[in-house]
Amino acid sequence: MNVAGAIDREQPASARAAVPTRSGEAPAIVPAILIGIIAFMIARGLAPLDPTNVLWLDERDRAMHTLGWWWFAMAPWGWPPGASPLNGLELANGVGLSDSLPLFAFPFKLFAQWLPERFQYWGYWQLLCFVLQSLFAALIAHQLKLSRPIALVAAMFCVFQPAFLVRLEAHMALAGHWTILAGIWLYLLRTPPRWAWPLLLTVTAAIHGYLMVMVFSLWTASLASRLWTREDRLAPIAVEAIAVATGMLTVLWATGIFMVGSTASWGFGLFRMNLMGPFNPAFFQLIVPGTPVNAFEWEGVNYMGLGIFALIAVVLVTLKPAGLRPLIGPRYLPLVFVALGLALFALSNRVALGSIELFTIPLPEFAEKFFSIFRSSGRMFWPMGYLIIFALLFLLSRQLRPTFALVAACLVLGLQFADIQKGPRALVIGPERTGTAFRTMLTSPAWEALAPHYQRVRALPVENEGPNWRELSWFAVTHKLPTDAVYLGRIDPDALEQAQQASAVAVATGNFDRGAIYGLNTHAALRVLPVIGPDDVLAPVDGLILFAPGGRPILEAAGIRLSPFVPVRY
Repeated sequence: MNVAGAIDREQPASARAAVPTRSGEAPAIVPAILIGIIAFMIARGLAPLDPTNVLWLDERDRAMHTLGWWWFAMAPWGWPPGASPLNGLELANGVGLSDSLPLFAFPFKLFAQWLPERFQYWGYWQLLCFVLQSLFAALIAHQLKLSRPIALVAAMFCVFQPAFLVRLEAHMALAGHWTILAGIWLYLLRTPPRWAWPLLLTVTAAIHGYLMVMVFSLWTASLASRLWTREDRLAPIAVEAIAVATGMLTVLWATGIFMVGSTASWGFGLFRMNLMGPFNPAFFQLIVPGTPVNAFEWEGVNYMGLGIFALIAVVLVTLKPAGLRPLIGPRYLPLVFVALGLALFALSNRVALGSIELFTIPLPEFAEKFFSIFRSSGRMFWPMGYLIIFALLFLLSRQLRPTFALVAACLVLGLQFADIQKGPRALVIGPERTGTAFRTMLTSPAWEALAPHYQRVRALPVENEGPNWRELSWFAVTHKLPTDAVYLGRIDPDALEQAQQASAVAVATGNFDRGAIYGLNTHAALRVLPVIGPDDVLAPVDGLILFAPGGRPILEAAGIRLSPFVPVRY
């Protein structure tokens, strides 16, 4: 069924006359692509497109994603293909669990031997995200029979959405919001090619699990709508479902997601969306003052923007009840229900308004453990956020004459830019974040002298995202030494427990891994001190404590003397 025809039949003749589009008008593909490129240049600049510029990637999750890619590229192909044994040693799993964007990591690994040693693809991924974000926004607008100018307004709203922009500096694979827009577009197509949904979900599974869940939910809404309206038959849908399941499961297996005993985590109800999430700009504000959020709720900062609030006001003032009729029929109701369900999940079972905890819904232990797989529930508002944008522009176009609708859309877009401009300006990668190496505090010549004589880098205590993981992992990857000083999205709990037990035995007996350099904290050093040998090095260096079994002769040969670790009593 043609969506335009369906919309036309669901509205009165007077409303149909107000829809500002011409029959057969092509979507604004080229202008949308240009908008995506220009938006990327405004928000990021040219620096990320230098594949050897890695300095902007050297902190927190960006470092995790990038180091995960380098370890994966360095390792031989394994089974499953996404196995990354150098990144974690006994804790290692797959490239998918370092959120290193398997969609890019797999093809680039094929050419790794011809790439620069510290090659990064994140700048090109983000450029692609801007372009596809804009493109699919324009395609959605076209499917809703909006005019080409208003379609481009929709594209600009989408590429400058705060919830999208903030991912550029945090969880970079999650910048793939275009997959959500692609899912909405396929939904509106009604009967897309039978391969379209399986392809989209397979690709999304190779990007990030949270996006996969959102797009999967949009697909289920599409199935429900097609069956409800009898626009599709059960047998072809079953074939489509088999293709979707096969594609998703194959990708998840190949990227190493199933290499851990459990993908459960902790913190469901903490990384939530506050009821103020869509209204609180937090760190994205200029006109509207933001309210600080806690260390967890930033995941649920889904600020819509002052322009969107103004657009809501315009639409409400001009609203005709008949304009809402299509939203409550079989055509759109499944999409509304799914988006609303995801938005409610974003609030979690602990619902808060600002600093006020309103109520908590008790959950059985098994449910809380299951939901913790997607503990950052605040992200699940994203489909609703984009649907709000398109619903508002759709209603605006139906309720106002074409010229008035376009003027109003441009005015609220300008207000949106004025409101959020602080965010894009802060995202530009400038000269201070341009360089071919990570910043590191491990600058003592002792590290360079010892590195050629060891085969591994370890941390004590053994933990995921220990305090010195980034420093030790950067040192390890630059010397091609595997390490257990890592930060991974998920760790097999059994593997972690066994590694911790093995380290406890080593500390108690002095039977350390003689082929490893260790980075210790003070508590671990106090436990190691009684069992070190005469040739072992245990010394405070560069903000942590270096432990090198048998390392004393190496340092003496290099003319390097370190002050030994001395316990301090308070």
